[in-house]
Amino acid sequence: MTPGERIRRRRRELGLSQREIQGAGVSYAYISRIEAGCRTPSVKALRTIAPRLGVSAHWLEFGEQDPADVMEEAARSLMRGGGLDPNQWEIALGDARARLDEAQAEPGEEAA
Repeated sequence: MTPGERIRRRRRELGLSQREIQGAGVSYAYISRIEAGCRTPSVKALRTIAPRLGVSAHWLEFGEQDPADVMEEAARSLMRGGGLDPNQWEIALGDARARLDEAQAEPGEEAA
């Protein structure tokens, strides 16, 4: 499934029009072209559309949950279960995010 197909499916699930999910720099006409497969959405477009559809830009682009979101939810579950105190959780989460950024960086590119 393409990003455009995911956008269309989610928009229809929510009963929204293309005009209702448009935003700064992302017109309903651009959304129409994305959904029709005539345009590949930019990262900016995905980031604009995603919150209006209640999903992440990562999900729109790849059709899967963002690994960082999965990791954060796992850390929260540990904290709720008493596995980590809040200070340990913050340290663990920061370390895990840094490692994820390094793993996702292109070869020869430093993570931001």
